[in-house]
Amino acid sequence: MEQRRVTPLTTAGCFAAIMLVFALLSTYVPIFSFIGYFIMPIPMVIIFMKYGLRQALLLGVTVGFLMGLFIDPVTALVQFLSFGAVGLTLGAGFRYEWSAVRLLGTVTAALVAVFVVITLLSYVVLDVNLFTQMNDFFTQFMDNMMAQYQQQGMSDVKLAETRAQLNQVREMLPSLLPMFLCLGTAIIAYANIKVSQVVLRRLGFSLKAFLPIRYWEIPRSMIYLYILALVMKYWGVTRDIAWLNIIGMNLNQIAFFFICIQGIAFVFYLLSRRFHLGNGLQALILISFFVMPVFSYAAFLAGIFDMLTNYRKKGRTL
Repeated sequence: MEQRRVTPLTTAGCFAAIMLVFALLSTYVPIFSFIGYFIMPIPMVIIFMKYGLRQALLLGVTVGFLMGLFIDPVTALVQFLSFGAVGLTLGAGFRYEWSAVRLLGTVTAALVAVFVVITLLSYVVLDVNLFTQMNDFFTQFMDNMMAQYQQQGMSDVKLAETRAQLNQVREMLPSLLPMFLCLGTAIIAYANIKVSQVVLRRLGFSLKAFLPIRYWEIPRSMIYLYILALVMKYWGVTRDIAWLNIIGMNLNQIAFFFICIQGIAFVFYLLSRRFHLGNGLQALILISFFVMPVFSYAAFLAGIFDMLTNYRKKGRTL
């Protein structure tokens, strides 16, 4: 009986020390900030899977308290909320073998909640408006870009057109913030899940694997959502209903993103029938989707085609 009590405490104590080291490195060594964000939730995931929610919470609170002693309380609180929310949701998902959709949705919801809490705390406690800072950052980015264009000898007419386009984007950013928040946190959540799966499998844990991207299926209703969003945007603009236009723009971008995901899965499926797709090539295709608009629109069209024809389903039944 004593051995059973000591083992969780000893394991949690070792993990607490490791997490504190990563927290210190993430705070004082910039290169570890990115790595630490994905690594710090993993000890909580392990404790949750092995010993349950109570021990995982105890580990998180202990590490948060120690971080508050060695780091400033605000930074410690932000890191505690971030790794705590991700660690608990991943631990529950892996322990109870949630489906991929439920796991991704829950981690995404937890990250959105953390962002909202951090935003409110920043405004109430520190009197810092994150939205104002984001706008200032984009304004500075825009000014630097215009200065570079001017140094490269761009004509005054082109400069005026480019500035007008950038100003239009800046005005639209607040309206599109919900879309950026949802899609951004979903991508981060997926990255958290994949990193945790890789580490945990190397440690000997048996986890339910996600289906390869080429088998992903997005509901056909996403096309109807895209059409609805276009109608909402049209009514919002023609009838001067600002809130309807804002909702339409966000739904439009969300539907466009998921239709593109269907298109990427379709492209991967076609390529896998002729070639062996390594992780490097798949990563290159995904990066191209996010970086090059041409690939985005191509993926969008491919996604619509696959949704309307059920090409992959028919191909697998032949």
